[in-house]
This record gives sequence, structure tokens and C-alpha cells, in this order.
Amino acid sequence: MMNKSDKPFKYVFSETSIESFKKKPEDNLTFSALVNLVQTVNYQIKYLNNESVVISKYTKDGKLIHTEKIDLPVSEHTDFEALLVKFEQSKPPKPTKENDVVSEGINKKSKKDKPKFQQLSIQSVTMIGFTVLTLCVLGTGFTINHSINQANKQQTKLSQELLLSQLETSEKYDKVAQKMKEFDYPTKSIANMYIDNGKFVSALKTDKKALTSVLKEVDTEESKEQKSALETIKKADVVEKEQSPRLDLRLALLNKDTDFLKKNKKNIDSQDLADRIIHYFISEKEYDTAKIVLKDFPNKDLEKQVKEAETENQKKQLEDKLNSVKKTVSDTKKQLDGKNKQISDLHKQLDDLNKNDKSPDKGKHVDDKNKEIDNANKDKNKISDILKDQQGKEKEAQKAVDDFNKN
Repeated sequence: MMNKSDKPFKYVFSETSIESFKKKPEDNLTFSALVNLVQTVNYQIKYLNNESVVISKYTKDGKLIHTEKIDLPVSEHTDFEALLVKFEQSKPPKPTKENDVVSEGINKKSKKDKPKFQQLSIQSVTMIGFTVLTLCVLGTGFTINHSINQANKQQTKLSQELLLSQLETSEKYDKVAQKMKEFDYPTKSIANMYIDNGKFVSALKTDKKALTSVLKEVDTEESKEQKSALETIKKADVVEKEQSPRLDLRLALLNKDTDFLKKNKKNIDSQDLADRIIHYFISEKEYDTAKIVLKDFPNKDLEKQVKEAETENQKKQLEDKLNSVKKTVSDTKKQLDGKNKQISDLHKQLDDLNKNDKSPDKGKHVDDKNKEIDNANKDKNKISDILKDQQGKEKEAQKAVDDFNKN
């Protein structure tokens, strides 16, 4: 049950690539608000790979109460209150000299953007404080020596992390990488540092296995930035040959290269990319290809969109065909009307010849006019036959539209 006296505390979110936490790395929240926030974010990332976030709870004056790493996403049936219960149960620390030191450090860092090493530094300071207290309480020589060694290690770790934090805040990323190597950080961690700061080529030069993480980050950017990043990576030639189709596929999508996408859809490597390509195929009326992609990357909402778009397109095609046939029929009727008028005029001319032509060539004039009338009648008959055929097609097209609408 949530505490009825649920009051707000300062929460800091770090060590994460989840956009919601990166956009707002700290906030004053009640426990219930924290639960709602984590639950909402969890639902937003349910289609992504596993993520995590370090959540730290502080008093209003900056004293650390509790810090914990939370792995997301979790099942939608998870009791989020139980998952986060330690943040509710943890009490503010009693005033000590060590806590004052921690508070001072936190207040200074909170005025700036928080680099990825900050939260580890806070934990390190807390561990040192705990170790010093242990030295005061425990009296055996072994325990004291062991505690001194632990304190020295923690102090070294803290110094390293503070240096890395300062360098990263100053955007000296290559220097950060150099120091991380000196401090024996794994290659993956160095690559992730570059990725977090948008230095994708440097990340891939550091670790070619980082391509999936790089593309995952690139996919979250706007189209213009995506294209620029992908072209820069491709030009730098830092991707193994067998992995290059993953870049080409994304560039083809941005360049609206339908043929390339259709031929290389087997290289789709994530649900997010599949969804974007399916949307594109829908817009291009490539419904059959969209269905093929959906078999490998199911998405019920997109399946519904494909079905609706395909149905609407079929209806439009039938209606367009009907309208086209109707226009043809209308044009043919006008042509027939024109021919009938021509024949009528020719008959008037023939009557005039018979009544008024006094020339020696009257007979020839009459014969010529009769030939004109015969030819006009032949044309009329041809037009009439064409019109009948077109009217038959119009009926068929109308029936197709009516039958489609019934279904």
C-alpha cells in the first residue's frame, strides 16, 4: 500500500539510454508519482531491447537516501509498487559529516548536465563513508587493514570517475576514452560512451560489435540527422562488409528507394525499422510486400492498417475505373450526336440540290451527296457499336463497385 503521507523527494535518473529519463534526468516526485512514471516508461519501451536506469532518491537538501538500478521493460503484470518499494521504505540519513560531504558534492553537480559517471561517484562516496565508520567501530587488526584497503580502492575509483565526468562534461570524448582504457574499462563501455554522445564513428572504431547499439541510437533521430549519421558511418568505412546492408537498408528507406527495400527486406534487423518500412510500403501501395515483412515482424496495429489501406485502395481503383468508363461513354455519345447532326445537315443539302440545282452536273452533285450520307451512316453505325460495348463495360464496372460496397 502507498504511504498516505506520500511526500515529494528529489529523484535523479542516470546510467540510462531511455529518452524519457534523459530528457528529464531529475524531478521532485511523490512515491506514487514515481511508480506511475516508471510504469508509463515501461509500457513505452515494451518493444525495445532490455534497458535500465539508475534511480537515486535525495532529501531536499541533497542527501542521498537510496539508489538502485532498475531493469526495464518488465511484464505488464508487474506490481510496480513492490518493484520500487525500497524507495518508499528508505529513510533520510541521520546527519553525519560524511553525509554532509555527499550533499555538498551533489548540490554542485546538480547545477550542470549529469554525465554518465556521476551516480557511480555518489555511490562511491557513500561506500567510503561507510568504510570509515567501520574503521571506527571494528577493532581487530585484520578488519582495520581490510577496511583501509577497501577505502583506498574506493577512493581511487571515485577519483577516476570524477576525472571522467569532468572530461565528458567538457566534451573531450577521446580523452575520456584514453583514460577509460588506462582505468581498465571494457571496450564495450568505451564504445557506449561514444554512442551516448553521438560519436558513432569513434564508437565503431573502438568496437565493431557496437553496430547494433549505434543503429538503435541512430534510428531514434530525425530523418535528416539519421541520413547524415548513416552517410558519415558509411564513408568512414568502419563497418564490416557483411554488416553494411544494415546501413544501406536504412539509407534506402530515407531515400525512398522502393526497389532496394523490396529486394533487401531480409536484412531488416529490428522491430522499429520493420515498422517504419511497413509504413513506407503502405504509402507506396506495396501491400503484398508489407505483409511479407509483417510475417517476420508482427504488429497487430500495422496489420490492421495494411488491411484497411488495401481495402480502400481496391475500392478507389473500382470507382476510378467506373468513372473512367462513364467518361468514355459520355464522350462517345457526344461523338454520336455530332455524327447524327452531320447526317441531318447532309440530307438538308441533298434536298436543296434536288430543288434548286439547275446545272448540267446536277446528277453528279446529287450522287456525291448521297455518297457522303452513306459514309456518314457507316461511321454512325461504328460509333453506335462502340457505344454499346462501352455501356456494357459501364454496367460491369458499376456492378463491381456495388458488390464491393455490399461486402
